[in-house]
This record gives sequence, structure tokens and C-alpha cells, in this order.
Amino acid sequence: MKQIIFSGALFGIIIWGSLSCNKWSDPTPVTDPRLTNPYCNDPDAVNYNWGFPGKPDNTICFYPSDIFNGTYLFTDSVYLTSSNLFIYTQTETLYVSKQSKTKLLITGLCSGGNSLSLTAHSDFTATIDTTVGDTTIINRGQLLCRTVDTATGTFTYNRFDSLLHVSFQVINDTGTTTHIGKGRKL
Repeated sequence: MKQIIFSGALFGIIIWGSLSCNKWSDPTPVTDPRLTNPYCNDPDAVNYNWGFPGKPDNTICFYPSDIFNGTYLFTDSVYLTSSNLFIYTQTETLYVSKQSKTKLLITGLCSGGNSLSLTAHSDFTATIDTTVGDTTIINRGQLLCRTVDTATGTFTYNRFDSLLHVSFQVINDTGTTTHIGKGRKL
């Protein structure tokens, strides 16, 4: 008798289980009408995923080099690095031109027309590229105005005061100078 009850219960469970197991089918996708905010969907952009969720729209993307692109009136204060002794201040016009999404070219620091190559980053900073020297050389950096001038440093765009903050060092045959200044976009 126990065996008949057990067999009947087992048979009932099997029938119930097979009838209750249907293959899952995905519901038809629905576009949420509330998601109308456009956002940049390019991971190279500074504003990648700003405004997500919404509709992807890469026409609103801006890139690290776009932040810096333009002409600046730059006030440069020069100090001796070893003693922090102020040497002079000069005002220059800097021309920052976009070369690619992350590459910049800056002219106007040297009277001879030399330029600096920089790499812009999504955190509103740009660093002077190392084009001279390798790991065995102490003064790695980029040639500035003369073949004995090696520059290293950063350019930072401040979103709060809309100024270009510049800080770089120049190592040459007479010593090391630090250049600190601000540039206002013209």
C-alpha cells in the first residue's frame, strides 16, 4: 500500500513538474519614453556617459584636446628652481592647436617658433611629451627654445576659473628654471 501511494505521489509530482515547466520567452522590448536625455557613448571622450541613462548621441562628445584648443594670453613667472628666487615675468600669446583627440601643439613660448607637443587627458590636464632622452638620461623631456633647453611639466585647465594653469621646468646648460603662470582664453 505504501508503495502504491508513493508511486502515485511520484507520478503526480512528475506530471505537475512537466506541465509547469514552460520554456522562457523574453518579453518584447519597450522603449522607455522617459529616457530622452542625450549622452556621449564614446569612451575616449571627456564626457563619456555623462547624462546616462538616455539616448546615445556622440555628436555631443568632447575630447581632451577640445578643452585646451584656442589662443591664450599667458602670464609666465620664472623662478630659479634651486633657490625659488624670482627672476622675471613675461606675457606671451600661446596658440594651442588640436592635433587629434588627445594630442596638442603649443606655440608662442619661444620667439623662434618652436612648439611643444602635449598629450591631453580626460582629467583636464595635459603633459609635455617626452621626445628627448630615454631611461638612461636624467634630463628627459622635450626641446623647448634652444637645443640645450629640455622642458617637462603640465598644463591644467581649471573649469571653475576658466584659466589655463601652467607649471613646467626647463633644464639647460645654466641650470633649472621653473615656469608658473596662468593663461586666459582670448
